[in-house]
Amino acid sequence: MNRIRQTQAAPLVAPSSGITELIIANASPEQAAFLMPMIAFLTKSCADRWVTWIAPQHLSREFLESFGVDTRFVRLIHCSDEASRLWITWEALAAGNSHTVISSPGKLTDKELKQLESAAHQGQCQGLLLRVR
Repeated sequence: MNRIRQTQAAPLVAPSSGITELIIANASPEQAAFLMPMIAFLTKSCADRWVTWIAPQHLSREFLESFGVDTRFVRLIHCSDEASRLWITWEALAAGNSHTVISSPGKLTDKELKQLESAAHQGQCQGLLLRVR
């Protein structure tokens, strides 16, 4: 079963920044069918800032486009090292040039999560953290 956990108090209107965790049941190929339409929507929702995806594996342009992702508005950063991925996620959130940063930083401490939330507020963007349970 998939579940979404909002890590900040949920206001009545969509926040301009913050962190959302999406916990998926497993890392199966079927998860792409679940995630990609959401990512495609995000790439079409804001033309002046990136969707930055810090991915643990290579994703081809053809694969992304097959799900409707507008690759002109997605910035892929490939990083297989989990410790580096957390730092890169923080940097991408804080930079202010993305409207959404997607990452799979692994299990986070409360302190690390608060640091990512702070970076998202600083960069005025949303963070979408993907976790596999």
